[in-house]
Amino acid sequence: MQHKPLTSSVSRLSGLPAHQLRKMIRDRDISILELVEDSLAAIEETDPKLNAFVTVCPERAMGEAIRAQSRVHENDPSLSLLGLPLAVKDAEPVAGMPMGCGSLVHAGQIARVDSIHVARLRAAGAIVVGKTNTPEFTLLGETRNRLGPDTCNPWDRSRTPGGSSGGSAAALAAGMVPLATGSDTAGSITVPSAFCGLVGLKPSHRRIPVWPNSDDWHPFADVGPMARCIPDLILMLAAASGPDARDPFASQDLMPPYVPRCLRVAFGTTLAGKPVDPTCSAAGEALAMLFAQAGHDVFSGIPDLVDPGPVLDLLGAEQEYRARGNLLATNAGLLMPETRRILEQGRDSDPREILAAREAQRAIVAAFDDFMVNVDLLVVPATACPAFPLRCPPSSINGRAVVPDWPSYAPFNMLANLTGCPVATLPMHLAPGGLPVGALVFAKFGCDALLLSALAEAAILRGEFPIAPDSNLLN
Repeated sequence: MQHKPLTSSVSRLSGLPAHQLRKMIRDRDISILELVEDSLAAIEETDPKLNAFVTVCPERAMGEAIRAQSRVHENDPSLSLLGLPLAVKDAEPVAGMPMGCGSLVHAGQIARVDSIHVARLRAAGAIVVGKTNTPEFTLLGETRNRLGPDTCNPWDRSRTPGGSSGGSAAALAAGMVPLATGSDTAGSITVPSAFCGLVGLKPSHRRIPVWPNSDDWHPFADVGPMARCIPDLILMLAAASGPDARDPFASQDLMPPYVPRCLRVAFGTTLAGKPVDPTCSAAGEALAMLFAQAGHDVFSGIPDLVDPGPVLDLLGAEQEYRARGNLLATNAGLLMPETRRILEQGRDSDPREILAAREAQRAIVAAFDDFMVNVDLLVVPATACPAFPLRCPPSSINGRAVVPDWPSYAPFNMLANLTGCPVATLPMHLAPGGLPVGALVFAKFGCDALLLSALAEAAILRGEFPIAPDSNLLN
């Protein structure tokens, strides 16, 4: 039997790729009203089983669909996302909509402005249909909080979609929307994408500006696109990238176009000696072989790095305490225990340990940059294991004991946050239990277009990953 994720029992437009839907709108094969109504119906039918959304805005979305339909005839190239339903992670504000960030602290608050990311996607014509679930302040590798039920993985509802962009990942994998946003400080886009059989991009650092709260985790935090295929990521990145004075950390570099050429592609089954499930290792190797099949120069090799997980774990706790440490005195009773522990870790950290972690980060960046001097892409497994049961992260991987936390099951993803380079996921195959596994691909800073174009080439060679609805999984 071919395994497929839980989706609507009715074949819906919202389950099609965004670029295909955009063409159908331009060709007048479908109307925007029809598409948005279809997406809202898919959410109504499917989301009670998955808990991907925390807020849905049907009246607002249909009103925007009516206005968007009146612009179809304009053929304005800036409206590259015209009429496409969009889910926004509840870590980003959408003006006039609730903004909880997964916390009781912010329950009931309404955002006054769009984030730059959301504003640009909306300016390109995307229509927000709802906000997706996230753990409190995006601090967990699973999508759970005290506001409601855990978000489930559409491939197996007993398992996690990952975090912290797990609500967006579940909404996409279940075909409720064709596009969604994520945010990423330690793999929060790429891990859920891998667990749910999707593509996701953490761009070069601040390729997409972050505002409001630009200073929140500013050395590591980014926002980026999530979708079901690489061309859709390209559409979203093109609409959202570029500097903005409101984010003082925004990248000022122009994104060079990708000129097809023979690429140097390195691959490895692990980094820093971390244990990896063989089916996940095989996914990285399979993508490397696709690059070889495409004529690129592929070789086995990895940078010599210390484990990046503990480094970002400590530096992240420092950043979180700097951003929200006051909550320990004002709202401690409303916080999840995990959030309190992170804030307390940041508060109580020995300054010498912080200095050592910063030095370790500099060493990681130097080793990565040295390795990438003559390398275009680095391919590794997207995660160390497939999606695990809800609230039960693995205590061992490939026969080795591990700490049951994100640095163990997602040990490589945060390398892109520490270095600022772009990283993307591509689903490769299904594990024996029917769960998707994927590959993680790094490029040099600024080479986002090269990364996505190379992955699009590999995806064509690989063929379509199974994402079609299977109504048998609804029961």
